[in-house]
Amino acid sequence: MTDPTDQLHSPLPSPDRIRAFFALVPEDAVRLQFLALARDVARRSRGRSISGEHVHLTLAFLGDVPLESVPTIRTIGDAMPRNGASLAFDTLGAWRASGVAWVAPSVLPAALATLHARLHAALIEAGFALENRPFQPHPRQQSAPIHWAVRRLSLIGSELRPEGPVHTTLGEWALSA
Repeated sequence: MTDPTDQLHSPLPSPDRIRAFFALVPEDAVRLQFLALARDVARRSRGRSISGEHVHLTLAFLGDVPLESVPTIRTIGDAMPRNGASLAFDTLGAWRASGVAWVAPSVLPAALATLHARLHAALIEAGFALENRPFQPHPRQQSAPIHWAVRRLSLIGSELRPEGPVHTTLGEWALSA
């Protein structure tokens, strides 16, 4: 794991806090498949597609946390299981209120469900407040699958700017395939 706190973008909304979340981040080849799908869905729905650097699957959203808590959060990441999994993103849907489209796997591998549960338990035990939503797909419409071999867990800092969020990797852990 690297220590990228020196690379945090500034100015931060607050110099002593950062918006943070744990996520799975795909390799570039898989990321490009997601981008192609996003462009296609945006074209058909007359919407906008995501930008390339934001492709991820959130496991735990921490919200705005003090910068001084980042080492504690990294220690939690260090203690997580290192089992990856293969995902097939084969389900398309959209949130009605926002009209934002999403793609999800219809089947969640046990290794990722375990990683999610252990991560949430460790974060709550350390005093972080988390959303209490299940980690599961929201079935709507089947699509041709995008296959993703999950190989890394990332801790990401997100700075909200007028032109959109800027993500910074705060920690990263390799997962076995």
